[in-house]
Amino acid sequence: MPDHLQLIAIFWVIAASSCDIIGNVLTKLSNGFTKKRLAAMVMVVQIAAFVFLSFALENIDLSVAYALWGALGIIVTSIVGRVMFGESLHPIKVLGIAITLIAILFLKLSM
Repeated sequence: MPDHLQLIAIFWVIAASSCDIIGNVLTKLSNGFTKKRLAAMVMVVQIAAFVFLSFALENIDLSVAYALWGALGIIVTSIVGRVMFGESLHPIKVLGIAITLIAILFLKLSM
């Protein structure tokens, strides 16, 4: 597959992951979906995440796209949770993030 198609697919995975992360933050802010406007926004960005993921799947394997999407979501959501909500970033969590980064590297090498 041409390199530019892989780059476009990775762009779509990043877009999907970004929407997922925004949805995660909005879910937290919605207070159990009691804030209806935020709850509606969660639904919109999560639908966008799956649409963007479907665009990525036109040019890369499902296993790579989904793993990359999930890994980016885990890493960035952990950081956002720490920065925005004061959640703990225990050394075990940091180790998990490091392992996830290594997994992304292996995925990239497999493409």
